Amino acid sequence: MGHVTRETPWCTIDLNTTTGQILLQQRWQYHWMPEGFGAWTLAEKRNFHSRSDRIIWAVWSNRARLAVSGSSGVARRLAGRGAPINLDVRWVLANPHWNVFVHKVAEGVQYPSEVFWNVRRINLGSRDFAPVNFGTAVQLRRQPTVAHEFGHAAGNTSVLSRGDEYRPTSPHHADQRSIMHTGAQLRARHFRTIIEEMNQMIPDTIFALPTL
Repeated sequence: MGHVTRETPWCTIDLNTTTGQILLQQRWQYHWMPEGFGAWTLAEKRNFHSRSDRIIWAVWSNRARLAVSGSSGVARRLAGRGAPINLDVRWVLANPHWNVFVHKVAEGVQYPSEVFWNVRRINLGSRDFAPVNFGTAVQLRRQPTVAHEFGHAAGNTSVLSRGDEYRPTSPHHADQRSIMHTGAQLRARHFRTIIEEMNQMIPDTIFALPTL
């Protein structure tokens, strides 16, 4: 069993060259902001990370299988069966990809969460693992904010001209169920930055995700 790993400023990508399994992991160093509600306890910190990590995994992992082509041994081995990808975050105390500032908010309050791609900073609210309702009762959409913000940190950013899709200027403004709009569904375009990184990992090996 072999592995090829690519370290980027925003994530680590590990490809198992035997099974084709891909793991994209981001190292998050948390900064716990009390905002007048008292210091964060260790139990509160663990609860936030655990629930956020689980919801990111549920939304983003085991949803996509990348096609593999090319003349390399890895490409020939994986051709026809593809490469499934999982994505998650790891809590670290040093050497982060992202500095994550988590702000305590009152029950029922939605924090204006945001990702600053160029400086690798994420601002989150303490309830961002909980789904937020959008739309009407007939066309209800439930989106966990942390999974949306993870999408920005995974390369869906206005810095690369592929950011929020709920903005009227987005070419995908009509796709309301997209995770980068106000829904929770993934699209092939949401993996574009990831695939661009993967296509630099192994010579003569091309990854693609035409549909999802």
